Amino acid sequence: MAPKLTPQAQRWRTIIFTLPIMGVTSFVLYKRLVLGEPRRTLPTDLEKHGHEKVVDIYTAGGEGKESR
Repeated sequence: MAPKLTPQAQRWRTIIFTLPIMGVTSFVLYKRLVLGEPRRTLPTDLEKHGHEKVVDIYTAGGEGKESR
């Protein structure tokens, strides 16, 4: 078991873990609110197109066969 951290070390640990999360969240919100980028959605039409389309979306980085 690791020794207990000092209060200053605990603050640094919190900062190191929190800043990247806040930065990415802020960037995504900026793109969505200021630049007008739409929200990302998961495909929900499994019954209509089957599992092959979902697999293709995940392996093609979010683009289906129609856009190639």
